[in-house]
Amino acid sequence: MSVCEILNEKIDERKQGSDCTFNGYLEDYLSLHEEDLEPVLKDAFKTILEEEQDAKIITDLKHAISKDAVSNQIIRYKDVFKLSSRPLITPYIIYAEHEDGEGRALLILPPSKENYLYGKGMYYCLTEPGSEFAEVKNELVSITAESSTEISSTFSRMFAEKAGAIQRNLDRQVFTNYDELKKIAYQAAEEEKADAIEKLPTLEDRTQEIYQYVVHWLVLKKVLYVQYMVNKTILKTEHDGNVKRQRNQAKINADSIAFLSYSEMWRLGTAEETKEDN
Repeated sequence: MSVCEILNEKIDERKQGSDCTFNGYLEDYLSLHEEDLEPVLKDAFKTILEEEQDAKIITDLKHAISKDAVSNQIIRYKDVFKLSSRPLITPYIIYAEHEDGEGRALLILPPSKENYLYGKGMYYCLTEPGSEFAEVKNELVSITAESSTEISSTFSRMFAEKAGAIQRNLDRQVFTNYDELKKIAYQAAEEEKADAIEKLPTLEDRTQEIYQYVVHWLVLKKVLYVQYMVNKTILKTEHDGNVKRQRNQAKINADSIAFLSYSEMWRLGTAEETKEDN
């Protein structure tokens, strides 16, 4: 199946489905939601529609997380097992298929360096072996909504250039080496912790927010692990070609992501937390 065939099967809320909030033609989406969109997204979607009249969009698509990588200790983060249903949600995916059957899909997140890493981590989760998009990983690219021109031009280029080359070019706009990537990831994780400590005690129902924090910490771990493992320069210069040593360091980097445990987040601001503090 192509990426478009997979996405076409998702049933949205308009059809009493639970896969996503909207799945259909971009033209229809704009007619319904244009005024609700941020200017960057609005302009990007309009430009894409001019070039791809049959383009489609899927919003708030829910994904299951493959727990195999956690089970075999590649990523040590067992709180993932406590999440039910399909906790990984992708905000926007634009997709289109040409007459030759070639399909492409662009995952779009809100603007920020941190969100760029979340997008990369989501991509890795969606395309790892055994996952739904594993066989179409070369038909997917992730981006953040920094520039309408960047979004529309990236989608156009996806039909002419390899996805990996496009993604690496986008990477270079956010980080130039692994150390910079690691710094952004560690900072993002700490900010999520601080946000959780401040926000969760104020909520009557904190379930969805806790799920989001767990997912964010997971994808940050995933990014640090995968990006380290695919770096051939690091393998050669820091590990003398020893993949086992490289893998061990990749795990250490992922393990260094700061987070609050699932149980800690449920106790924040409760009498149980106060009792433990005393």
